Amino acid sequence: MRIAICDDEKRICTILAEKVGKFCPDAEIITYTSGKELLNADDLPDILLLDIRMPEISGMDVAKAFHFLVKPVADEKLKEVLDRAQKELERCGDMSGKHDKYIEIQSGTSHVRVNLTQLLYAEVYDRKTILHMKDESIEYYGQLSALEGLVGNDFYRIHRSYLVNMKYVERYDRTSVTTLGGDIIPIARREYDGFLKAYMEYSRRRIDS
Repeated sequence: MRIAICDDEKRICTILAEKVGKFCPDAEIITYTSGKELLNADDLPDILLLDIRMPEISGMDVAKAFHFLVKPVADEKLKEVLDRAQKELERCGDMSGKHDKYIEIQSGTSHVRVNLTQLLYAEVYDRKTILHMKDESIEYYGQLSALEGLVGNDFYRIHRSYLVNMKYVERYDRTSVTTLGGDIIPIARREYDGFLKAYMEYSRRRIDS
């Protein structure tokens, strides 16, 4: 889960990040000091703590508020609102079957919003990254390492040129992974043990959920 904090006062961002970290120790916490910086981010948060009064773009211009808190924020109230937000997030996820995650890339002259739950695997070829989706392939100029940092722990980089979504792994051995689409992707020898561990952890998460 990604929680973003947006406030033009860096001190407030730091204080809130520390408090949120205590209440949500498993969350990834990102801070922004302007609404413009937030809107230009590559990835959207699951929960957003947003200052209403900011220069250039106000909080009300960025998003409709889930709940209003008056600064300084009381710890008990902050925890209560975070709990409510997480429950609402889980409820929406249950209704849709899964809480989809998106990234935005530039392919040619177009900005494309990519649903990561539809991404089977990504590969690097001739200085381009190719996203092999369920229904199409999307090419763009970008590093696979940068994509790896965005996609989360449902993906594993099995080779310097391949990043695979473990959701779509049909079978594997020490030399390759076969996706549900039938594509065969090589596994680097040094990555097999790490992939096996990550895939087992992924499978346990699926069972627990």
